[in-house]
Order: sequence, then structure tokens, then C-alpha cells
Amino acid sequence: MPQARDEYGSYVPEICTLLWQGADQATVATALREIARQRMGLHDTDVLAEQTARHLMAWREVITR
Repeated sequence: MPQARDEYGSYVPEICTLLWQGADQATVATALREIARQRMGLHDTDVLAEQTARHLMAWREVITR
């Protein structure tokens, strides 16, 4: 869905800023949950937010070596 690309793209800077500022996994997961709930209208995203935050933490470790 091409329209979704713009929507998702608007969330990336916020999450990247948290990562670059050294936010911990819990903070990133909370931000992801809030985006899903408040901006996308999605609920029950806790597990996915935690998994995604864990992957992002690993990604940050790799690229900042």
C-alpha cells in the first residue's frame, strides 16, 4: 500500500532519535506501543513492540561498533 509508506516513514525519525540518544529497550517499546495505539488505532501490540524494540537494540549495537 503506497500510502502506508508515508505514514510509516513519519514514525521512523522519532524512533531513530530515541535510538541515537541511547534510549533503553523499554523506552523504545513504549514509544512503539504509543505509535500503534494513538496514531494507528492498533491495540494488543505489546508483544510485537517488545520484539521490535529488542531487534532495534541489536541493530543499534551492530551499526555503532
